[in-house]
Amino acid sequence: MKKTIHLLLLIFIVSSASMAQNSKNVTIADLDAATFKQKVWNFDKDKAFNRIGNLPIILDFHATWCRPCKMLAPHLQVIQNKYNGKLIIYRIDVDQEPQLAKLFNVQAMPTIIFMGSKNKFKTELGYREYNDLELLVQNYFFSK
Repeated sequence: MKKTIHLLLLIFIVSSASMAQNSKNVTIADLDAATFKQKVWNFDKDKAFNRIGNLPIILDFHATWCRPCKMLAPHLQVIQNKYNGKLIIYRIDVDQEPQLAKLFNVQAMPTIIFMGSKNKFKTELGYREYNDLELLVQNYFFSK
């Protein structure tokens, strides 16, 4: 009986460690104007919107003092983890990068920009529950 309990305990510990390794968060990068030009769109070179790369991009325009932004952040992290390698999420602090906020006409936070094509993007304003955010991701990027 003791051996069975020890064996079950060992299996539980090993499986918990394995699950913890597999559930590491994928980093969501913070962008400034320079890295934005390298990774998303060089607006000095291309005046018309023409994004870089092929993977869908989500831009999270936020502020450190914004409570809805703080509530949205864990949902975006789950989305980034779930779609790792299939989309990229970047964060932009509007107080640190007002030029980028102005470029996308961001006037309230959170503002989420969905970039699925090379020359078009969709803007969503305000906090979203995870299920709503997941639906937006599916509709903008993965529906056929």
